[in-house]
Amino acid sequence: MDISSNSIEFIENKYNEEEDICNISFSLLSGLINVRNIEFKNCSFTDCDFSNSILNKVSFFNTLFTNCNFSSCNFDDSSFSKVKFDNCKILGSSFINTNFLSSSFNNCLLDYSNFTYSSLKDCIFTNSSLKYTNFDNFKFNKLIFEDSLLTQASFFNSHLNNLDFSTCDISGIILDKDMLEGLKVNTSQALEISKLLGIIIK
Repeated sequence: MDISSNSIEFIENKYNEEEDICNISFSLLSGLINVRNIEFKNCSFTDCDFSNSILNKVSFFNTLFTNCNFSSCNFDDSSFSKVKFDNCKILGSSFINTNFLSSSFNNCLLDYSNFTYSSLKDCIFTNSSLKYTNFDNFKFNKLIFEDSLLTQASFFNSHLNNLDFSTCDISGIILDKDMLEGLKVNTSQALEISKLLGIIIK
């Protein structure tokens, strides 16, 4: 089922009726949304702009976002399962205490976003920018960062065992020196991290 560009009211009506949204393709939607405790299942969003919206405790399952703008959105306490973000703008958005499962971000802008206390399992960030993004106190399993920018990103108080930064730019990254065991980096990155440990290499 295809929904026209003015169908943002469709989402609001479903929310007011306390109904989940399933098997819908949205395109060219633009506007603020303030919803919570609703599920989007088997949906797709193309060329949509929901910047500055609030979507707390929202569940997304088997959903595709393409060329969408979620900048400055609040997704706290939400859930993403089998969700794909392709070429999306997600600047300064909040994903605090949010769960991600089998989801991917490809060619996305996520600078200044916040993943504090979130959980990411079987997820991948590819060719994406995560500059100044916060991953403090987060948990992960089978998480991949590939060819992405992690400049000035923060991973404070986060165990990084088996996390691989070797293909990424980690200039100025913030790490907890007591939680680096098992972290995988390339040679030049090892020199960068040695500075955090107070090691002087001549």
